[in-house]
Amino acid sequence: MKISKEYTFIALLTLTFVSSIVTLKTTEGKTDVYFLLLILWAVKFILVAFEFMELRKANVFWKLTLGFVLALIMTIILLLL
Repeated sequence: MKISKEYTFIALLTLTFVSSIVTLKTTEGKTDVYFLLLILWAVKFILVAFEFMELRKANVFWKLTLGFVLALIMTIILLLL
């Protein structure tokens, strides 16, 4: 159990590092970069929710609600780009 949390934490740090590198290396106005950053954000969101908030053991309702909220936020952000 503890090893899984350590691997998740390392994955989160790696994804954060990749996000910062992508942000520093790109210029403004590229929607494909925004899409990549949004995907990285969603992966980090899911990792935190399922590992550290322990939604892995939660009721199916909460898992579906998390997926719906994540899809809703991503849709709104993509429509505003």
